[in-house]
Amino acid sequence: MKSKDSTSTKWRTSALLGLTLAMSTGIGTNILLSPLPVQAASVSAQESATVYNQFEKYLKNPASLAHARNYLINHIDEAGIWRGTVMTLHLENAQRAQLNSISEKIYPDKIQKAIDSAFKLKNYNRSELTYTYLLSVIKDSSIRSVLVEFRDKGYKIETSEGMYYPVMHYEGFKVFKPYIQKDIAAYIDIMAKESNKPSLFDAAIVISWDELIARSLAKESFIKKYPNSNRTASIKINLSVSYLLYGSSNTPAYGYDKPTRIDPDLRKAYDSALSKGTGDSDILKMIDGLVKLLDKTNNVLTAEVEQYIQDQLKPYNN
Repeated sequence: MKSKDSTSTKWRTSALLGLTLAMSTGIGTNILLSPLPVQAASVSAQESATVYNQFEKYLKNPASLAHARNYLINHIDEAGIWRGTVMTLHLENAQRAQLNSISEKIYPDKIQKAIDSAFKLKNYNRSELTYTYLLSVIKDSSIRSVLVEFRDKGYKIETSEGMYYPVMHYEGFKVFKPYIQKDIAAYIDIMAKESNKPSLFDAAIVISWDELIARSLAKESFIKKYPNSNRTASIKINLSVSYLLYGSSNTPAYGYDKPTRIDPDLRKAYDSALSKGTGDSDILKMIDGLVKLLDKTNNVLTAEVEQYIQDQLKPYNN
């Protein structure tokens, strides 16, 4: 791996961190939930308060994030739904807050090269970029300590443009789902899909058009079902409807040849999504209107189609 100019490295680092943080932008430190309910019979108010206070004590010390996470995993069933939800959200906030600083530990060339060498042994299979695998290959104790810290604090390793960096690992939050409020459990499922397999990679849409539509509909459903959820604002930011209509820089929805036609696979995905009707989905109604226009233009991106798309995106750009 070639050494990088310091300015270029800082720019790419900031860009990559921006991508990882964008998944959770808008989440503040204040947690607003429903009023405290009566604790389940199996959890006393005193037990719940004890777990909560101990967890928060650990969490106040940034160096104890791994300890706080491990404590929550082992004791959330003793906290009750309300406090369990608050602690889960606080853990997410704390992980996000440390993401910038902890990322600096993985950028030295020595660590980047070690991970890259291990990655190449798996023929660049991103699904194999796990701590179990990396720790089985990398023997340098200083590098192993960094990987163990990332693992224990609840991050996963991702790669883009030849760099390796930590991101939020929402799959790891699923252990809390039985003990938290339904909206936050649903939020974790949505975020886990994205962190397990991001929609976008190097400016290309790397999931199918069908899956992209399905994810967008799931986010729309969450917003409608839980308008007052603590994480609704975050889901709204993640609802990138423009990808459904324009695609991305490296995966455009319309080709470059003249006349400019829609990607046949995207058109099939539209038709498939509409096959069961639009229901109360604003996204599906938007796609339905677009499909009707495309039928008239033989799937060509005309000025009328372009104007329709821009008009439909206005509410989502505010």
